[in-house]
Amino acid sequence: MATCVLIDGHSEAYRAYFAMLNADLTARRTGEPTGAVFGFMRQLLAVLRAHRPEYLVVAFDPPRTFREERFPAYKATRERMPDELGSQIQRIQALLDAMGIRRVTQAGYEADDVIGTLATRAAGDGMDVFVKTGDRDLFQLATDRIRILYTAARRSAQADQPIDAAAVAAMFGVDVAQFIHMKALQGDKSDNIPGVPGVGEKSAVKLVRQFGSVDRLYARLDELSGPKLKENLRAHRAQVELNLELVTIVRDLDFAFAWDEARMPRPDTARVADLLRSLDLHSTLNEFNAWFQDSDSVAGGLFSSADAGGDARAARYACIQTPDQLQALARKLAASPVLAFDFETSSSDPLTAALVGLAVSWDAHDAAYVPLGHQQGEQLAWADVRAALAPAFAAPDKELVAHNAKYDLLMARHHDLAVGGALHDTMIQAWVLDPGRRHLSLKDLARDELGAFMQPIKDLIGTGRKRISMGAVSIDKAAPYASDDAAQTWLLHRRFRPQLAEAGLEAVYADIELPLIPILADMETRGVMLDPDFLQALQGEFAARLQTLAERMNALVGYAFNLRSTQQLSRALFDAQGLQLPTTGLKRLKAGGYSTAAGVLEDLAKKDLKLDARQSEALGVILQFRQLDKLKGTYVDPLLAMGDTAERRVHTSFNQAGAATGRMSSNNPNLQNIPIRTEEGRRLRRAFVAPPDRLLMAADYNQIELRVLAHVADEPGLIQAFRDDQDIHAATAAELFKVPLAAVTRAQRGLAKTINFATVYGVTAFGLSTRSEMSFAEAEEFLHQYFRTYPQVEQYIKDTVSQVTAQGYVETLVGRKCRFVELQNPHFPAHRRGSAERAAINAPIQGSAADIIKIAMRELETALTARALQGRMLLTVHDELVLETPRAELRPLAALTRDVMEGAYELKVPLKVDLEAGDNWRELKPVSWPQAARA
Repeated sequence: MATCVLIDGHSEAYRAYFAMLNADLTARRTGEPTGAVFGFMRQLLAVLRAHRPEYLVVAFDPPRTFREERFPAYKATRERMPDELGSQIQRIQALLDAMGIRRVTQAGYEADDVIGTLATRAAGDGMDVFVKTGDRDLFQLATDRIRILYTAARRSAQADQPIDAAAVAAMFGVDVAQFIHMKALQGDKSDNIPGVPGVGEKSAVKLVRQFGSVDRLYARLDELSGPKLKENLRAHRAQVELNLELVTIVRDLDFAFAWDEARMPRPDTARVADLLRSLDLHSTLNEFNAWFQDSDSVAGGLFSSADAGGDARAARYACIQTPDQLQALARKLAASPVLAFDFETSSSDPLTAALVGLAVSWDAHDAAYVPLGHQQGEQLAWADVRAALAPAFAAPDKELVAHNAKYDLLMARHHDLAVGGALHDTMIQAWVLDPGRRHLSLKDLARDELGAFMQPIKDLIGTGRKRISMGAVSIDKAAPYASDDAAQTWLLHRRFRPQLAEAGLEAVYADIELPLIPILADMETRGVMLDPDFLQALQGEFAARLQTLAERMNALVGYAFNLRSTQQLSRALFDAQGLQLPTTGLKRLKAGGYSTAAGVLEDLAKKDLKLDARQSEALGVILQFRQLDKLKGTYVDPLLAMGDTAERRVHTSFNQAGAATGRMSSNNPNLQNIPIRTEEGRRLRRAFVAPPDRLLMAADYNQIELRVLAHVADEPGLIQAFRDDQDIHAATAAELFKVPLAAVTRAQRGLAKTINFATVYGVTAFGLSTRSEMSFAEAEEFLHQYFRTYPQVEQYIKDTVSQVTAQGYVETLVGRKCRFVELQNPHFPAHRRGSAERAAINAPIQGSAADIIKIAMRELETALTARALQGRMLLTVHDELVLETPRAELRPLAALTRDVMEGAYELKVPLKVDLEAGDNWRELKPVSWPQAARA
């Protein structure tokens, strides 16, 4: 029996739009909203997977229907369709066309009528029919053969469950034939159809069950006992009879339609892919491909483009399991100028992972896999493989390519395979070309750049509790998977290298980013030593303080509850049984309570709400509890677990492609986000220590972003202050408040500091008022005074906004492009334009600062080797480098570090580095210099 699915296009688009509204999904390149497209496609693909229809139609509403002609007020109270939804419906329709899905719009009739007609025809032709809609009016179509898939506003038991005639009767208390009569009596507020006064759903159900229909009700009206109800029904009879016409779905439209037109076709996969890529809906593209591969109702086979599909690619891959095959592979690699490689390992930690296999590629589509550590199957010994392939990997004239090359470089090093050629990284290439790109995984890039859909790793190793190690995967499954990794890496490298040159980004890639890969690999390998005794004591202290705070909070509220439960905390703070904090201006969450996010609670604590002593203390207690609990759970406990080794060193992982501006990040642990503005956060740095015979030295660029601002804005006032080595915040305050530098007060300096840093981020008067205690008017005047003092800074801001609007990107001092293509789109939502412009103002400043410290790291590594000093870099945190050095080498190391960092890039103002040293990262003291050392 054939299956037919009919979809209410406008209803599903509306549901998707409002469901995804808070997600604020947009296409990064254009700023085009995409939430409705994402939600619609997700629902569509879910229906296709669940029901595998042979026939599919999506119906849309025309601009006007017969219902407006019959009743001009029909739907008149509905808000006009949001512009953002209208444009997305056009995108949805384009995607449906690309998928070959029949869509129907009938002049003068709603999508409901088209669906009603086609559902009736399909059922009459013996099909099983499913109607996908978020409109309950379509429940009147339900039969044993026609079932409704209802898209509820919120997830519920009935959401997407097939609703037949019996289910409708159970839900409403009337059978399907009586459903329209119930609606005619009660009306429909959403469609602006007035009901009979005093008749709601319950009374409408009661009347319909008693009389069966509107006609019979009016024929027997005298049988009603309630005079007021009888009077209202009599007075509104004409409206009820009109309502019956309005709510009844037409099922016999006369329009040309043949079922062959709705048969599930083979989609235009390239067109679908292009549309979804242009909207940045990469996960949706993956879902589409998964459905397409698995579908019996379309011409099957792997998704492919001009490139060969997955099966065809795998046919060219080899599995190397014998010495003869290994020698033949070695000859091929030796003859190729470009070699892509990828290690398969037992874990994601390159410092502890075991080798499972090695994949290599040496030409377009040619690749091989060498199994090394699988639990079963014929394999080769690593020593033999290393000996055979070492010449190719060590050849100085060869390009060696990996994706996330730092990982594979670490694996090679730790298993004694020298990488001597020019190392390249396709992940870094893609990121340099487009630093704001969200998806940098090999599979995402292969899909987006090459049209190649690669096998997901979960297909091999599973997920969750059923996940297995790569070593447990059979060789016959691992070989094509791993070979494809290497092959796609080779192809991406071939694609990206000329693009870097064409975009003028070759120097950024080759001179700044590539040299960092081995440097960061070295830093990760070294790690930094921890003091487990200190961490143990801190853990105990924090646990005790958390217990005390929890007990105090319970006492203030009057009952015991779990402070880590947001729902319980919301009730404790806002309910009548709790503290009854004011809720004016707060929005209720879907779960019913109020938000307990840190920002909400901090705002409550700051506002002049006349809180009583108990309420005020409780806010302070919960904020302190949250801070301590985060520090303990995010840092103290994990650091103790990480440092539980003989060497007591923690090895963070640095991410070069961490931000669109080029700034690096780190994880496991994240050392960038230790909250050092609080005393408890600063104490965490005490846990990072030097060995007994060594010291830690921190080299921190002084006000580097403000120095870059002075340079790019060419602001004379700032330039002179930096050249005179003045306190820049005090100097700014002296100019703003028109007082001598020596007379600047602490409060004045604090305001100047706030605006100095805020200016780097393109602050507005509103933003400045929220960062200070100034009113909006005061902040506005203060900002005007700042720009009168530093007019070139204001001009830089204006010029940057004009530039990014015209060309879609801004550049750092070394030419790194930070793209904001969305600002070229005149339809980019206004509520997002301001934040994007502020990011564009900041990008050349923060990005240049990031470039400078990367250059300094490259030069410092070279200088340390040349001087034969034992000091080495361990950490980089924003504008700071942390090194470990023998005590006896502190002075020469400090002098070298200062000279290299201050000379890394020539600005119109001098770069300045603050140097401190000590036994641990917190208790550092300025490095003392002989008088002549600064000359």
